[in-house]
Amino acid sequence: MHSSTLRPLALVAVIITTASAHITMENPVPYGSPDSNPLLPDGSDFPCKQSEDVYKVVKQNIMPIGQPQTLSFIGQATHGGGSCQISLTTDKEPTKDSVWKVIESIEGGCPSNHPGNLGDDPAGRGTEKYNFSIPSMIPPGDYTLAWTWFNKIGNREMYMNCAPVTVTGGTQRLKRFTHHGRRHVHGAPASKRAEAMASLPDMFVANIGTGCATAESGTTLAIPKSNIGTYVKHG
Repeated sequence: MHSSTLRPLALVAVIITTASAHITMENPVPYGSPDSNPLLPDGSDFPCKQSEDVYKVVKQNIMPIGQPQTLSFIGQATHGGGSCQISLTTDKEPTKDSVWKVIESIEGGCPSNHPGNLGDDPAGRGTEKYNFSIPSMIPPGDYTLAWTWFNKIGNREMYMNCAPVTVTGGTQRLKRFTHHGRRHVHGAPASKRAEAMASLPDMFVANIGTGCATAESGTTLAIPKSNIGTYVKHG
């Protein structure tokens, strides 16, 4: 085979590799072996990128209420950053009907403030790490945690990885907080915590055939007020 034939084939291989080498959530440890591609445009693999082993538990992530946790990633195709959310559902094997409640929003600069891609190494490093914690209104128990990401540059996409989580602790008195203009006061009982969790905003969903789409490439998503929540970081 002539070298002139090898060069185009090699170029195609590089393009394919780069195109599929986005980023995945490293911590919390996700279910199974998630790929780094976005959710399908028609939403058929929502939530959690449905596949045969989508809910295979590799590690149960233990998260005491109020204790610092780390959100970190593998990969370098960061598409100029964007906006991310961390959400919880009580469903251990979520479906399209699952209810996701936002516990943290990161508006801008997630997973990186770099103006383009950090590189093309799917196992590369360099993305930001974020601290978060389980709010005091979350009842102890088993959950599925989701990291969702809306990229700044490129096709209008939604990325999503999920992880199994056990929330522990929470015997301390809950804090007062205001949400949607209403004042909440919660004590230790689980029923009060469940009520408080229900008042958290729903996870923002777009670009997967729901009729909602994010703004054109180059625009950082301003998470809607109805979805952003109380716990917000700005990149």
